[in-house]
Amino acid sequence: MLITDIIESQGNQFSATERKLVDYIRNNPNIIFKTITEVIEESKVGYGSIIRFCKKIGCEGFQDFKIRLATENTNGEKKSDLEEDSLLGSYRKLVFKQLNVTMRNIDDKTIIDIAQSIMQARKIVLLGFGGSYPMAEEFSYRLLRMGFDNTSLDADNHMQSYRVSLLNVEDVVFVFSFSGTTKEILDTVNVAKKYNAKIISFTNHVKSPLVKLSDMFLITAIRIPALEAELGTRLPFYFIIEVLTNYLYDNYQQVRDALKITYDSVAKKQM
Repeated sequence: MLITDIIESQGNQFSATERKLVDYIRNNPNIIFKTITEVIEESKVGYGSIIRFCKKIGCEGFQDFKIRLATENTNGEKKSDLEEDSLLGSYRKLVFKQLNVTMRNIDDKTIIDIAQSIMQARKIVLLGFGGSYPMAEEFSYRLLRMGFDNTSLDADNHMQSYRVSLLNVEDVVFVFSFSGTTKEILDTVNVAKKYNAKIISFTNHVKSPLVKLSDMFLITAIRIPALEAELGTRLPFYFIIEVLTNYLYDNYQQVRDALKITYDSVAKKQM
């Protein structure tokens, strides 16, 4: 049985300290490169607790745990249904590569700063065209569920221009554009800049006109032919949305309260 499977299956048997260590392991896949001293400092879990945990899941010690985990990370899926040469397996491999590239281009501080901008904003406007519009729509839905009823999303470019012309320095505009070169988007962003709104962009190209206009930006930097990009490459953007909204949920009580309220509002509609 894989070490990761053992950890998941024995979750209800772990102490509070061990669960803290499990959370650290899940959030730090590079633990296989760390010393036990580094893990102690970063996880705030003591030496004895780490060793007991390793033995509880069938390892001789921390070093044995790292070796087995590293082996699983390399080979654990090879005999699964998701073979690398299968249709699903090949696309799974591509998605992992895209997510890894995205992670290398974004740091935690940017996510935290953007979250703070959302919390402080008077108004939030979301912009997106074509294939980027569904991403803006998804983000709009999540923000509303978390209590940000100061959020607006318009599909019509004229409506977008009207909307951003009423913004000021207290407001935030989120822009979704894979290319970062869409003329209508850039025109609308320039209007928002005129009224000193903060511009935060989700795009794939760091050297683009949109990034130059942005106060903050999140870059996926995926290399793929232009025509293929019309159908693919959206998962990294949704991944960023997922990280950002989960950060808001984890760190702001009012967000959690709002999500509960919006859930209760439709609970009776469930079968």
